[in-house]
Amino acid sequence: MRTFKKNIIKLGFLSILAFNIACSDSLTEINVSPNNLADTEVDIKFVLTGILSSSAQMQSQLSYDWGELSAATQYLQKDFTSYEENNYQWSPVDYSSFYSPLKNAQYIYERAETEKEGEVRNYYQGVALIMKAYGFGFLTSAFGDVPYSEALMAENGGEAFQPSYDSQREVFLGILSDLEQANELLSNGAVITEVADADIVYGGDSAKWQAFANSLRLRFYMRLSEKDDIDARSNFSQIVQGNLPIINSNDDNASVSYIGTDENNSWPGGPLNWSNRSEFYRRKPSATIVNDLIALEDPRLTKWISPVDVQLTAGETDGLVLENGRLRRITSIDIAEINSDNNLENDLNTSLYVGLPVALSAPNDFNMGAATLSDFGDAIANERPDVYLAAAANPHSSYLTDIYSENANDLVKAVFMNAAEVEFLLAEASLRGWISDDETAHYERGIQLSFDQYEIYDGAENAVYNVEEDRTVAFNEAQYLENARRILEESENPLQHIMHQKWISLWLTFESWFDWRRTGYPNLNQNIISGTRGQNTPVRFIYSDTYNEANMLQAIESGLSPSENDQWSEMWLLQ
Repeated sequence: MRTFKKNIIKLGFLSILAFNIACSDSLTEINVSPNNLADTEVDIKFVLTGILSSSAQMQSQLSYDWGELSAATQYLQKDFTSYEENNYQWSPVDYSSFYSPLKNAQYIYERAETEKEGEVRNYYQGVALIMKAYGFGFLTSAFGDVPYSEALMAENGGEAFQPSYDSQREVFLGILSDLEQANELLSNGAVITEVADADIVYGGDSAKWQAFANSLRLRFYMRLSEKDDIDARSNFSQIVQGNLPIINSNDDNASVSYIGTDENNSWPGGPLNWSNRSEFYRRKPSATIVNDLIALEDPRLTKWISPVDVQLTAGETDGLVLENGRLRRITSIDIAEINSDNNLENDLNTSLYVGLPVALSAPNDFNMGAATLSDFGDAIANERPDVYLAAAANPHSSYLTDIYSENANDLVKAVFMNAAEVEFLLAEASLRGWISDDETAHYERGIQLSFDQYEIYDGAENAVYNVEEDRTVAFNEAQYLENARRILEESENPLQHIMHQKWISLWLTFESWFDWRRTGYPNLNQNIISGTRGQNTPVRFIYSDTYNEANMLQAIESGLSPSENDQWSEMWLLQ
């Protein structure tokens, strides 16, 4: 069973510690213990920091640390141990800990009502509503019906400890109402300087929070696009045509940067979270993302993904050769023949960039990896001592680049929503006829914003892998955008290509899972080799609510089709 409780406890301790330090300015007040202060004497800005940091930590844990969603989105695959998540053998999820930041957001909203005034009050309440909407948006989208209207009332005792499950439709209506209220509360765009250090997303800038609120409204209205009883089209259009602020630059991205001073504020792939590099190396980029980026000659490949340490090459005699600093393993196996049979498990890949195929039954053996460690490990170490050959190693498979092995890096953040996603939402809305914009312009700008987010600029040397020449070359941005435009404009199904580029731009987030469920794009199912249910990707998380089982069982009966608590049943959103 999955749970977040350990990390939330750590964050709670840190919040208390920060408060104690902040409240001990005078050493003469020795008779006052900050540990015994009433909660009303704690400035709610410290609670705000806890909400934002714990939400960010959850985002990173869901999209990177755990294997379920990184496998469902086909960004990453695990090997070495516990790789059943790749094959979609998912376990129940104890979602009670997801509610901690939601409860704290409600707490901030209520305290601000009586303790703050004017734009300060509006700021706190607006931000609280946004973070509640963000959290509940994930919860209901991932599980289906969830406790909502009674979920944050445990202090009332009695039945509040066993809240009813609201229908998914009602949860979404509540979320959208909260976001609309947040837009109004934050409409004056004030910068609240007293919370600048506590607001680790926007530094107290109400205008940026307002843009995030409206961008989330666009996200959720598009998620509801297939539900006829909710007028998603006109509501989406009103936001855009009414010129309400939305995220339109990477400076406005809703994200949290890592500090990298301890395990709680560090990227989960860094050394402060893992004592050795085995955990970093076992999370390998999937063949889906690697092959797509190669085919597009996309520079995001080399920004996110490393070349293999030892490239496989067909030859007459088995052995190792070092050519121009690149180590190759020559194999006499007939690669063309082995790749032409119906067994996809034993295919070999001689590319410089090699992703781990999706849902292999034995991913450790991929691309002769296990055999290499036993037969050629010593020889590789002699030629290239820097090559990692311990647990979870496969020198013939790509790893993530080192920016994902650091405790903190400017390009690696917990991203709630980015500007590229908003542009692709606008592109899709334009294509649907919801707004009178040019879908091609939004599509191109979404691509450009994604490049800029990762500091990829025109002319960058060795940024693009040319598979025909088996080498990296300079990035030609105009050529890339021209090709992307041609693909879109010549396609009989332009939505497929909008969603494909959106999927790339949402790298290492979980939002593309919801997009795939809604549209079927990209066609991720076709890549699954040995999945638990053939070529099918799970569509929901599995409930675990032992303290509220009766209401959970009622939600399964009334909200899922078929009425089974597994990863395959369809919630209202998908029915």
